[in-house]
Amino acid sequence: MDSQVISIVSGKGGSGKSLLTAVLGRALAREGKRVIIVDMDIFVRGLTVLLFSYTRPKQGIKKITISDILGVYSENSKGSEPPIYNKEDFLIERFFECDVLPAVENVAYSLDYDDRNLSDEKFTYNVINRLIDKISVDYDYILLDNRAGMDSLILSSCRVSSIIISVAEDDDVGRQTNSNLTKFLQSKKNIRVVYAIINKGRSMHIYDDVKGRLKQRHEFSVLGVIPFDIEILEDFGSDRFWTTVTETLYFRALIDIWNELAKTEPVQEISESKYRFPPKIFMQPSQGRFSIIERMFRFYSIILILTGTWYWLLRNNTTFLTKESLIENAPILMIITGVIFLLFSISGFHSFIKERTGKYNKM
Repeated sequence: MDSQVISIVSGKGGSGKSLLTAVLGRALAREGKRVIIVDMDIFVRGLTVLLFSYTRPKQGIKKITISDILGVYSENSKGSEPPIYNKEDFLIERFFECDVLPAVENVAYSLDYDDRNLSDEKFTYNVINRLIDKISVDYDYILLDNRAGMDSLILSSCRVSSIIISVAEDDDVGRQTNSNLTKFLQSKKNIRVVYAIINKGRSMHIYDDVKGRLKQRHEFSVLGVIPFDIEILEDFGSDRFWTTVTETLYFRALIDIWNELAKTEPVQEISESKYRFPPKIFMQPSQGRFSIIERMFRFYSIILILTGTWYWLLRNNTTFLTKESLIENAPILMIITGVIFLLFSISGFHSFIKERTGKYNKM
């Protein structure tokens, strides 16, 4: 299979485009494919910050990033094409199972912006095409994470891509901006079909509602819907995020969407059997896994209820209120405690504790 260049775009910021790109890149790499993720957003640098949440000081030989090949740092390169680089010159770093080419060498750098280069579609197309030519031999998939909106740089990324995926939030503004973006792209020559993904899907009470949402009318072709997953928000930025994200409803929906794409495009399917999705008893139907505290309550409540019931049936106790019978009726107390724990696990108790703790910490 030839190298697949995939552009990820969005009509507005905050759609979850960069996170989707990173998670998808890891999933494809775990299928044995060689994957590189490229952060094309030299201004916000969301993907670079997401994957490398630290500033990297300059050390040793200067390595080339996306901002360098676009010629926005060097005074000598303004208004002219940057030199042709070799793959060994790029600052390509490892992110779990795949590679990443960041937008900048140091996320804290200020940007010396010059729109004479970036507003020139011929210039941006030649630069990106040259970049793809240099790295495509080493990768099966090249994922280009573009910034939100539309400009010459984004259009050039789409022109060199074999697949374009537009990510839209599930609200009126997100759907309208996505419609505007897809219509604009499809009106351009050399732009293939644009596939749309609705992220942070709302009004879904069970996972099966995801398929039902696809039947709703949209002004653009929807490849799939990813439900709003509260666990993604709660774990985002934590140390455990990248090890647990593949066990969420978010990831399960992303697999389904990608495999739907594989029916029409020559891309590698992602095997769902390689991942462990928690039993439904530990899942909130529309918002992903229960929190650790809620799962703990739920687990021990089940143990207590089952153990207490079994012991009670075994002992066949008939008295409960007398002091002498408390020990003998311990099974009933276990059942009652288990029911209380179960109620805590489904009643938003964890959110209540977090809210109260936050208030006390501010005092």
